[in-house]
Amino acid sequence: MMSSGVNVLSEAIALSAIENIAKYLPRAVKDGNDIEAREHVAYGSTVAGITMQLTSTTAQHSMEHAMSAYHHNLPHGAGLIMISVEFARYFIERHACDGQFIKMARAMGMADADKPEDFLTALIALQKACGVDDLKMSDYGITKDECMTLAVNARETMGGLFLANPCEMNDKDCAGVFEKAYR
Repeated sequence: MMSSGVNVLSEAIALSAIENIAKYLPRAVKDGNDIEAREHVAYGSTVAGITMQLTSTTAQHSMEHAMSAYHHNLPHGAGLIMISVEFARYFIERHACDGQFIKMARAMGMADADKPEDFLTALIALQKACGVDDLKMSDYGITKDECMTLAVNARETMGGLFLANPCEMNDKDCAGVFEKAYR
């Protein structure tokens, strides 16, 4: 949804994925035997993968791969969660794709969403509902002084994903996202 390559097909599929994940992931986390919830999460995950193939992922994935390259015990999903709010905030502050953030917030259950910041509210609520809002980079050995190293690595090893961002993000900007997300 944030990718510069978003199109009518990828957007429809992405919104369906977001809606299903937001609605059913907390249930699946709470009760792994909830087959209906697990089915909807599996569907959401599958169609999100299709969306990524249609549009490309953003540099958030490059950034996380840098994190786990230096800290091998960090699962990709956990790293993505750790930087997700600040990564989105970077584009919200620049009004890079306000409409997309509003659409995502609505898909996440905020029917009255009318500003991009509503997406952050919905994302934080989802993370809390799933019990992952307390993930910390420091728990995986990442130190704040690594932020620029991680930024440079993200761009050097997977710089192509930065082209899918809705606006430019240089090394300093990328390091700033890491710094703001750091706990």
